Amino acid sequence: MHNLSPWDRLTPQQRVSAVNVDIMNHAMFSTLSGAVMMGNLFVGNDVSTAGTNGRDIYYNQDFLLAQTRKQLRYIQAHEALHITLKHTLDYKDLATKYPRECNIAMDYVVNAFIEQTDPRFEFVERPLDPEPLVDPKYFGRSFVDVLQDLLRNPPPQEQQSAGGGQESEPLDEHMPAPADIQEDELRQEVSDALNSGDMMQKRLAGEGGGGNPLKGLGVDRSTDWRSALRDWFNGVSKGDTYSRMCPPNRRFLPLDILMPSHFDVTAGEVAILGDTSGSMEGVYPVMFGEIAAICKQANPDMVRLIWWDSEVRSEQVFKRGQYDQIAKQLKPVGGGGTTPQAVEKYLKQKQYPLTGAIWLTDGYLTPPNSVCKNELWAVINNDFFKPKHGKTMRIHV
Repeated sequence: MHNLSPWDRLTPQQRVSAVNVDIMNHAMFSTLSGAVMMGNLFVGNDVSTAGTNGRDIYYNQDFLLAQTRKQLRYIQAHEALHITLKHTLDYKDLATKYPRECNIAMDYVVNAFIEQTDPRFEFVERPLDPEPLVDPKYFGRSFVDVLQDLLRNPPPQEQQSAGGGQESEPLDEHMPAPADIQEDELRQEVSDALNSGDMMQKRLAGEGGGGNPLKGLGVDRSTDWRSALRDWFNGVSKGDTYSRMCPPNRRFLPLDILMPSHFDVTAGEVAILGDTSGSMEGVYPVMFGEIAAICKQANPDMVRLIWWDSEVRSEQVFKRGQYDQIAKQLKPVGGGGTTPQAVEKYLKQKQYPLTGAIWLTDGYLTPPNSVCKNELWAVINNDFFKPKHGKTMRIHV
């Protein structure tokens, strides 16, 4: 017993606590200090290696005890990054449809953050079994971007590891978000953890952060498209039957005057025009959960999902009381070509009484003429597309 190192004398829980302190005291990894302290730690046999449900962290006891201190830092940072990037929250539908590919893509993303932060392995060390999935071509890329690449180029069943030549697999398990907490509450908890980590990192490294790849994890790397989409729906709501102070009337805010905004409980009929080119496949499950929630709040008379590529391929119709089903019943049809003028022609023939239309597209197209008075272009991963009309909301996923 006296020949054991101080590390070997620690219990599994004590080892995780020690690693958490290491992370909290590191000039760059301290960005994750709030995340590693979130939720509960479970050590046992519930997982084969490690895992997280977006709040709690799980370890297999034997797996944990087999790691050196530097290796456990790598794994703990790995779990904390899954939490901060909301992998188990934002991508449930994708994970159900593509469980293996999603797990691999998420691991590529978080391991890239770790190894870009400590490229010389001075603080962390790769675990050996399984070896982490690392590929420099995925450095700086988002989960959905990596997933789209994996769907276009499916990984072999025996995934090659970072070491080259050795079979490997995802490092951990990604579980559903815990049932005892509302998603909005968990999002706020993650946001609070990120703010705490940012403050810790600033105290240790100063405002500049020394080029820390983890700096700004709490900032949405896209536009705040959820808020922008809600604002657009509020904008197409007709009339002023009702008033509310939250949100206040923006016209009066520059004058320091707090006045109510006005709205009706219906937004008429809205069309969502979905580009079904190949690059969009991984995006829709991410977006439509939020779109369904916004539709419930705005309560339009009807929502039409119109799927198109070189032609209009199909149409799905949802009425009041059915908006909970939008995300679950998505049936995109198409995949060849990108001709929005076909949608323009289709809507002209149908003469739907549209209050608004949302184009969901990667923007690699020739813009059509207007299809209704209020149009929003939600453009995915393309900063250069400019429509002829309507508003543009850029989304990087």
